Amino acid sequence: MSSRSITSHPEVGVLQPDKLTLTQAYYSRGIAYDKKGEYDRAIADFTKAIQLKPEDANIYYNRGIAYYAKGDFISAIADLNKAIQLKPNYAIAHNNRGMAYGQKGDFDRAIEDFTKVIELNPNYAGGYNNRGNAYGQKGDFDRAIEDCNKAIVLDPNHAETYNNRGNAYTQKGEIDRAIEDYTRAIELKPDLAEAYTGRGVARLHLKEWESARADLTRAKNMGMDITTGFHYFYESIEEFERRNGVKLPKDIAAMLTPQ
Repeated sequence: MSSRSITSHPEVGVLQPDKLTLTQAYYSRGIAYDKKGEYDRAIADFTKAIQLKPEDANIYYNRGIAYYAKGDFISAIADLNKAIQLKPNYAIAHNNRGMAYGQKGDFDRAIEDFTKVIELNPNYAGGYNNRGNAYGQKGDFDRAIEDCNKAIVLDPNHAETYNNRGNAYTQKGEIDRAIEDYTRAIELKPDLAEAYTGRGVARLHLKEWESARADLTRAKNMGMDITTGFHYFYESIEEFERRNGVKLPKDIAAMLTPQ
């Protein structure tokens, strides 16, 4: 439901010319496999490169990103830990380790990493966006909005940040502001299914049934699991209705009920 900024392969360049050519071959082929989505092959090649050159932070970093793409966040964190140990100010490794911590629900550690990213690169909008997302998932919506505001100043055309700020406004009950943000996110990125879901949920608060139905249907047709999206905000239909004093139409309630 939330939108994050993960950056892959910021340092894909050629290894130092005095290093083993075979290491470069495995490393480069691993990058190629990763870009094709063949993560197991990429990991195998990065592992061989690490065996040949075990003190290169970039190789651990890229293997960590491949593990992340596979959904193996524990292995991703282990590799990113090693990359950071070898290169303590490796900003993008801190960023992506924060992403992995967030996926595991460890938002405090995620926030620590994103804060480090911001210290190292104060003009990186993604660091603020990601930290704002982590704050939002912790329930600290004011800090989430504050970080999203900073990200938007740095990058006013980043759709995902508007979506994340919209999520925080929805959680705070500032529905009009939330709808404005979701709408801006959609203007910037018309295929951002999360923003249609968020706007649809926000419109339910206002009893704008037709518009909400259209947004939720659009998100579903784009492949979004709108039930999971709804449960980002509420545990159940009953909780939504109780908290907001709203009775959902039967067809919308059915759309948002797990099958």
